[in-house]
Amino acid sequence: MNITDLKYAGILSTRLDRFSIKSYSPYRANMRCPICGDSQKSKTKARGWILEKENSAIYYCHNCGASHGMRNFLRAVDHSLYNEYIIDTALEQGERRAIFDKKKEEPIKPLDKLQMKAPNFRKRGSPLLKIKKVSQLNFSHKGKIYVQNRQIPASKQYKLYYASKFNEWVNSIIPGKLPTVEYDRARLIMPFIDKQGNMFGFNARAFRDDELRYITIMIDETMPKIFGLDDVDFTQKYYVAEGPIDSLFLSNAVAMAGADGNANGLENIENAVFIFDNEPRNKEIVARMEKCLDKGYKVCIWPKNVLQKDINDVIMTGVTQASLELIIDNNTFSGLEGKLQLTYWRKC
Repeated sequence: MNITDLKYAGILSTRLDRFSIKSYSPYRANMRCPICGDSQKSKTKARGWILEKENSAIYYCHNCGASHGMRNFLRAVDHSLYNEYIIDTALEQGERRAIFDKKKEEPIKPLDKLQMKAPNFRKRGSPLLKIKKVSQLNFSHKGKIYVQNRQIPASKQYKLYYASKFNEWVNSIIPGKLPTVEYDRARLIMPFIDKQGNMFGFNARAFRDDELRYITIMIDETMPKIFGLDDVDFTQKYYVAEGPIDSLFLSNAVAMAGADGNANGLENIENAVFIFDNEPRNKEIVARMEKCLDKGYKVCIWPKNVLQKDINDVIMTGVTQASLELIIDNNTFSGLEGKLQLTYWRKC
């Protein structure tokens, strides 16, 4: 199924009642029909389907007979998503036209060396063009399987990339950064991108347990080690997670590689909620939480009934994003109250 339809099917998965993916290839998802409301007598009836047909998504309800392509389905159930879909579709079509445009380009005028600017790593020649987005991988691909097993939402998979030969790819960006190896391993790439679309670094996750789990490499050392700057809204409440993958399960979030409580690069810090791993016996994590509380920041202090180590582990138990954020919001503290709660938590 095309990337745009898959993205919006993923967004709908958190908004439609009893949404359940039955298969990925071809894509088949079942839900209660948001158009007719499905059965009023039985709340378990789910007769709406999103199906893959000729690389696109169609919606069909076996109760009311509604039949729509993704565009018209979104227009019927969520007009704001419909507007976003129109924009994304137009952008995708524009990219296709640019690729197949056979017109001659205008001669490139020579530039004065003093006018040269730092490269934009999302434009032509971007290192990200040498690797694939996870959203573009086949569902049988090991990178896709890894992401699916961790239950990362389909609507967020476009932010992740797969580098089949990690060292080779890194050295194509920063020559000599990593040693040349005979067996170059694959890694999951989580790029750090700013509001202007510039990639200034990345976090890489190993697929094998016998390797260093995470590697962070900065292209621009003057930038903060933050994942998610490209789409976070600092004017609203936002979450600051400990790792990039954890941030993908939250509605408005960034992740700080290193998570040392340093707020450099964050804006409107009064809107931030810092979320650390649920490890009360880890002295380093406790020290980071204390540092945030000393600075007056808001910190999530996990309740006793949450036994999982991190956000991803909580999601793996079947908790929804809405429920997860409710847990976090109900257990967010600051100031003296936060320090008191931290004292109780570290004794768990």
